[in-house]
Amino acid sequence: MKSLRFLGMFLFVSAVVAVSVEAHPPAVCQSPTEPAVALVSRMVANELKNRAEPRLWAYVITSREGNQTVTKDQVETQDGPLYRVLTINGAPLAPEQRRQDDARMEAYLHDPSQQSRLKESHQEDEQKFDRLLRLLPEAFLYDYDGAEGALLRLKFRPNPNYNPPSYEATLIHNMAGTMLIDARQSRLAKVAGRLSAKVEFGFGFLGHIDEGGTIELGRTEVAPSEWKTALAHIEISGRLLLFKTVNKQQYETRSNYRAVASDLRLWQARAVLQR
Repeated sequence: MKSLRFLGMFLFVSAVVAVSVEAHPPAVCQSPTEPAVALVSRMVANELKNRAEPRLWAYVITSREGNQTVTKDQVETQDGPLYRVLTINGAPLAPEQRRQDDARMEAYLHDPSQQSRLKESHQEDEQKFDRLLRLLPEAFLYDYDGAEGALLRLKFRPNPNYNPPSYEATLIHNMAGTMLIDARQSRLAKVAGRLSAKVEFGFGFLGHIDEGGTIELGRTEVAPSEWKTALAHIEISGRLLLFKTVNKQQYETRSNYRAVASDLRLWQARAVLQR
């Protein structure tokens, strides 16, 4: 299981998100008076504050996996996530497929090592998104670019004075694109970027990511002041470590968010998924 869920570089995040859904009636934004970077900094502070007090959720994930579109119901727990496959290519599972998926879930519930690996992967994805948020105010230059209802639209481009501290930051820093921020709450609704230049690691000896790759990350308000992943769309290619070809293509939506108990354990999640 991904997790956005889109390895030590941001291109392998599973993250995260792009179509925003407004929980309030549309409103037209007034012309902003503060510098765009100040709005971005306030948005980042609000996102990090909210993420410091995480809640647990159940939600539906639809992802493209090769030639298949798979829909799963997933629930978060204190021990990590648990999921149950709902449909493949829009069709409910056949009896044998359901038996196999139930057996997979049952085996997972009795495999502590696998649970630990998935929990760690889930936490790493969350940490990657935190790192992405923290670099936004310094890594880019911003300009206002109008509004979409209650969302302010900003254009961003690489800040030439920013010195990326990691390969992950180097990749993100080479992107240019647009960002949508909810004007009422100063929360991230969408960010879409395109690699404006080929990115080389170790002067090209360690590999490169091709120019033109795209990443979309977005959020949707699922409860008052609670913003979660709605869609992640990543299209990146390149070559790493000699002849290892990179071809990261991820398209994942998340919907139907339902809050669950903050102390929910993994063994209890099966009942939530089978309701």
